[in-house]
Amino acid sequence: MSVQIENIKNLFSELFAKLMAFCLEEDFLQDLGESLEIFYNLQEGEEYEFDPTEEFLFLSWFMLDDGDAEGNCLIDEFVRIYSDELSLQEMQVCHALKETHLTLLQIKGIVPGVSMQLKDVFLGEEFEVAESVASDGVADDSILFTRVLRLGDVRFLVGAGIFLDPSVKEPLTQFVTDQFKQDCEDGHHMSFKEFLKNNGELINWWIRAYEKGELFEDGPESPEDSPTPSQPEGDSPGGDNKPLVTC
Repeated sequence: MSVQIENIKNLFSELFAKLMAFCLEEDFLQDLGESLEIFYNLQEGEEYEFDPTEEFLFLSWFMLDDGDAEGNCLIDEFVRIYSDELSLQEMQVCHALKETHLTLLQIKGIVPGVSMQLKDVFLGEEFEVAESVASDGVADDSILFTRVLRLGDVRFLVGAGIFLDPSVKEPLTQFVTDQFKQDCEDGHHMSFKEFLKNNGELINWWIRAYEKGELFEDGPESPEDSPTPSQPEGDSPGGDNKPLVTC
């Protein structure tokens, strides 16, 4: 890894830690609780044990995607409050972070200790990122649910990720694209990237329902039969949120 990339990585890691601490400030705890219910599709009254050290995937969504009607997110508030203290590079990273969205990536190759070759399942783009410390033993073609920060020609994984078996690719992507088509039919005109930015939690809903065995109880015969996840019941949805090296 070049010195320049290492410096960018270190700057990003330090800034990301500040952003996560900002999310957990007392002023935002009520909003955080409400957003947690949305991200995990929790039933009314269902308890969920929140551990911020294991919730980088959710906290990233809370900071970067969970905006108001005007598109303002918590990171905008962070920039407003600390604009006089942030360096130009930090400001640029903040703006780039806001452009990210949750997505599904397929692992096309791993060079241990060096890099991962990934393919965006929805957009078809292939690229390389620094290897995640959690990628040991992960098979090629596994699916990774996370977000990617692009700074020039360099890409970093953001926050945490969930590794999934390759078999979920078809039904999960079918579910997301069906939801996008439904939104378009309902008159919501947006690009697919904008849809993922505004609805990334849908992927998490499907994953949680899948992990709890709630999707294929009636034995669908094809991906088109894959149902919309119902609101989960029973135990906490939990999740295999693996921390990634870039944060």
